[in-house]
Amino acid sequence: MASHNEEIRAAYDARRRAVEQLRSLDAEVGDNEPNEEQRASFSAINADIDKYDGKLDHHISEGKLDERSAYLDGLIGAQRDAGMVTENGLTPIEQEARDLFRPANSEGAQSRLEFSADAAERSRLMRRDLVAGVAGDGAELVPTSLFGELYVALREGADSMFSLGRNVITTGGEAMAFPSVSSFSSASLVSEGGAISESDPQFVTPNVTMNAYKYGLAIQVSPELEQDNAVPGALPWVVSQAVQGIRRGVGAALVTGDGSDKPNGIVNGSTTSTATGVTYPTADNLLAAQHAVVSGYRPTATWMFNDDTILGIRLLKDSEGQYIWRPGLVAGSYDTLLGNPVVSDDNLATIGANAKIGVFGDISAGYLVRIVNTIRAERSDQYAWLNDLLTWRFLGRFDGEIIDSSAFTVITNEAA
Repeated sequence: MASHNEEIRAAYDARRRAVEQLRSLDAEVGDNEPNEEQRASFSAINADIDKYDGKLDHHISEGKLDERSAYLDGLIGAQRDAGMVTENGLTPIEQEARDLFRPANSEGAQSRLEFSADAAERSRLMRRDLVAGVAGDGAELVPTSLFGELYVALREGADSMFSLGRNVITTGGEAMAFPSVSSFSSASLVSEGGAISESDPQFVTPNVTMNAYKYGLAIQVSPELEQDNAVPGALPWVVSQAVQGIRRGVGAALVTGDGSDKPNGIVNGSTTSTATGVTYPTADNLLAAQHAVVSGYRPTATWMFNDDTILGIRLLKDSEGQYIWRPGLVAGSYDTLLGNPVVSDDNLATIGANAKIGVFGDISAGYLVRIVNTIRAERSDQYAWLNDLLTWRFLGRFDGEIIDSSAFTVITNEAA
């Protein structure tokens, strides 16, 4: 079986060849409108590029997982070499993992885990020191809580609001007011010997108030899965499923939530741009959207559309017949549109009358994502006892709010 590095290299080479085919087809079409056969070729090549992008993402992620697994194996080996072994022959890491999966009625079982962090602990993303047992060896940082795993995955795994919005982690879920500046200081001309005018910045309190809305899910695992895959394989699987579920549930609200007992989605921003008609945005529409955003935010701005809208935009050309879409040529890099990166989020609407189909702007400056840092992970082997199933439940509290509508614009179709 090919290694992850070999698979990454093969996918990258195939993607590069597909991009070259796209450029050749572009040169063949020139300033003319593509015929049906050429349009079909464009779509097929773009589909291949998406496929290779998916392979790159998969093998890069799997490679990182293998590295972490090998690192953990090394730590267990270091503990064993240092004589850090319990009476039953397990190292502390192995013992902690085994205790986590003990039946609830057995000695030493851990059926409930709740993790909190102060400011110093949050800066380490809930990682603790592992004492190697030999003076002078230094401390090894290892993940020790589901909170650390969930938070990292939400930040790294999401392509839109969790990774693009400004994240704020709080120790509690009380309502929090975020003030904003309503006007800035400005210098004025002063004559020789003249009085200097006072110009104080003005503030508004509160601009927005953020709450904490609870999201949760339950996952049931058979004992056979734990027994056949062993503890190291079962817990990552459960955590990955929880991450995906929380990401989907909270992520949808961060985009389209109406703010009523839930996050206020980014599509509710007050700065809007119109995509002419009930169809994909034109190149002129996209240029107008860029200039709807305050100029200081444009260099760090990002486009967001759902995947269907992105497909329709990929064939757009400028007045000189050049494609305004630029595929990313480096593994892991974003494609760009008019010089700014593009991300896909299928929570945005598809083309339709008055549909909010996209966002452009500096989302980290315009949107705040609150994560309350107490993540509860609870396990019960009693809830589904008659079915011989182990039940995990994951609960967390989140909110999202617009803090600066001038930092981004919402792209909207016209009415029918």
